[in-house]
Amino acid sequence: MNRRQYLMRTGIPLAALVATAGCLDDLPGSASSGDSVAVADRTGDRELDRAVGELNEAALALFAADDFEEPTDVEFDPAEPTERIESARTHLETAAAELDEDRESEIELLRTYAAVLERLVDVTETVTDETLEADLQTVFEAVGDGDDESEADDDDDLEAASETIDERTDEFAVAETNHAEAAAAVESFDEAFERLVRIDPAELEDGIAALGDAVASLVTLGDGLESLLGGYEGLQTGREHMENREYGKAETAFGTAESTLGTATTTFEEDEDPPGGIADHVETATCQSEHLADAAGSFEEWAIAASNGDPVSAQNHKEAGERSVEAAGDCT
Repeated sequence: MNRRQYLMRTGIPLAALVATAGCLDDLPGSASSGDSVAVADRTGDRELDRAVGELNEAALALFAADDFEEPTDVEFDPAEPTERIESARTHLETAAAELDEDRESEIELLRTYAAVLERLVDVTETVTDETLEADLQTVFEAVGDGDDESEADDDDDLEAASETIDERTDEFAVAETNHAEAAAAVESFDEAFERLVRIDPAELEDGIAALGDAVASLVTLGDGLESLLGGYEGLQTGREHMENREYGKAETAFGTAESTLGTATTTFEEDEDPPGGIADHVETATCQSEHLADAAGSFEEWAIAASNGDPVSAQNHKEAGERSVEAAGDCT
């Protein structure tokens, strides 16, 4: 896949980063190679300049993604930015040992910059994870039409889907925290950062905001899928009660499932403009939650009719519910 610089897309001037990515010998106080007079030891300054260069190279590698309008299609390799950040930290340690105490503020500013980039690497890795597609498909299939599977297989699929979403929502929560901390740190950057690093903090904020949109959509999707799975599990519980002729328990289970599935739909609808790719998953999940909520409502009527000794109405409501469950399977 062709990979153009994400910093260009978000307004961060690529030329500025390229100009500052390498050795910054043109900074005030730098010695010319033609100087014939003795000069002070500039090891600390050189190491500081190299740290800036490595961090800016890390920023270039970090944002060298095609497009975050469809983050699930973006190819991202965290190795290069991670190596650059670690290299920068090594240079910073040397600079800190060589420079006077009055330069400590510059060292700390670059350490913060490194921490920001490190957090953003983790966030981007989560957002662009190529295995996410398969995990989401596991969830969608688990809540589809299970008529062709044994009850044991259906339970196994549901358990696997629940474990998958639990792990994913934990990852999304960590990404959300990392993103918030990175964004807060960049907001604290001022003219001193721009003078030292030669990047306008406001332009970094634009890029971070674009990444944040993708993170927020994943968090919302994960929360909604947890409710979706919980509602589907309630449907299964209600069916088991119906098999045992425990109509009152079944009615309660179906009613709770309908409410939980309604919560899932509401959660999905909170994300009004998800990025492409994620938007497709939100659409599928919403489709399933709506049909399964209809199924829960029909099944609840099934339980009530059975409790009232009305087998014809009970059968009609049951069949309506099964059609809704099948429709949920067709959402994929």
